[in-house]
Amino acid sequence: MSRRKKPFNRGRWQVERERFHIPDARPSDDKAAAVPVGDAVAASMRQLGLEEPHWVRRLEAEWLSLVGDSVAKHARPGRYERGRLVVFVDSAVWLNELKRYGQARMLENLQKRFGVDKIKSLSLQPDPDGQPGSR
Repeated sequence: MSRRKKPFNRGRWQVERERFHIPDARPSDDKAAAVPVGDAVAASMRQLGLEEPHWVRRLEAEWLSLVGDSVAKHARPGRYERGRLVVFVDSAVWLNELKRYGQARMLENLQKRFGVDKIKSLSLQPDPDGQPGSR
């Protein structure tokens, strides 16, 4: 089924122009100026400074599936600053274990999901809330 271009309806355009306060006398045919909604929303969130908090909430929601059940019980995403994610770990034993054996794999999983440009490095630190087993 082909989509035919609708003929220009001057009366309808005048009504929409007045309703939405559009200064142009005729609608633009420039399709290059069209931007996908997702890109427009992302750009708006960046301008308003909301991109990072939104991204961190997505990370928190997907944390269990990204790191696994046993790690998620003892570690949680903390701060995110300029491509570096700080992960808070609830005990010294788990902190040592993750630094030795789990940090590289955790970083790899996060980069696969969110991209290398979003998470450039990963840092593990003791949980400042210090509440082991609360997850």
